[in-house]
Amino acid sequence: MNIFTKSAIIGALTIGAASIVFAGEGKHGHAGGFYKHFEQIDANADGFVTQEEMTAHRGAKFAEKDTDNDGALSKDEMRATMVARMDKRLDSMFEKKDKDSDGKLTQSEMSHKGGRMFERIDTDGDGKISKDEAEKMRKHRKSAG
Repeated sequence: MNIFTKSAIIGALTIGAASIVFAGEGKHGHAGGFYKHFEQIDANADGFVTQEEMTAHRGAKFAEKDTDNDGALSKDEMRATMVARMDKRLDSMFEKKDKDSDGKLTQSEMSHKGGRMFERIDTDGDGKISKDEAEKMRKHRKSAG
C-alpha cells in the first residue's frame, strides 16, 4: 500500500470519526448532512425542524451507537460505528473508481482526483507547484477545516 492510499484511508477515518455522533450534521459539524437528512429530522413532517426535533434526532443517533445502553460510547462502540461507516465509504469508492470492476483499484483509477487537486494548487497554471502555492493551499484548508 503506497503513501497516498494510506493517507486517503487515514483521512477518511478522521472525517468519519468527526461526524459519527452527530449524524444529522455533515463533516466537521457543518450543516451539509442536515440538509441531506432534513425529512428524517423533521419528525412531524411539517416542513420545519425545531430544536426539539434536532435534539431528538441526535439522541436517537447516539442511542443507536450505544449498543450496551449505558448512556456512553465506549471505544468498541465507536470503533464499530467507524468500521461500518468506512465499509460504506469503501463500497462507494469502489463503485465510483473501479472502472474495470475487478475489485481492485489501480494507481490510474485512484489518481483521477489527484490531477484535479494538482490543478487547484497550481494557481498560476504553469504545470508546477511552488512552495508559495502549496502554503496558500495549506492555509486555505486549515481555515476551511
